[in-house]
Amino acid sequence: MRTLLNKYSTVISILLLLAFLILIWLLPAKGVMLGMIFLLLSFVIAGSTVVAKHGEAHRQGRLTRFACVRNILLDLSGILLAIILAALLSRYIAEIATRQISHTLTRLIAGIVIGLLVGIGVGVFVHRTASLVHRTASLVRQTWGRFVKTAR
Repeated sequence: MRTLLNKYSTVISILLLLAFLILIWLLPAKGVMLGMIFLLLSFVIAGSTVVAKHGEAHRQGRLTRFACVRNILLDLSGILLAIILAALLSRYIAEIATRQISHTLTRLIAGIVIGLLVGIGVGVFVHRTASLVHRTASLVRQTWGRFVKTAR
């Protein structure tokens, strides 16, 4: 089952997004609820990937149980923070940018494009920030290790 999901994850994600957009078009009053369901589904998919990655490292003996749980919780909290930030920022920026558009379909398409671009931007920002934090922590650990002998 996991192999099937990994192989077709891009196609499944695109189909879910299209289904979500069609449902929003057909049921505009339920838009917030559908958006929350979509975000929750995205979080579950990302979470299962994180758990599988760290679980495999734990089974291979590269991580202790504590380190595995810690890494999973840190990754999931970072993903949740990024999803919330992207959703809020996308909504406000798309609302501001599409305020002057009167045609409903054009406004919807422009809002979706702007929301996706802002979401991608937030994702890139969070990834770069996490990479910078990881490099900084590694540098601090290396520098500190020169002054103090630590048990590994």
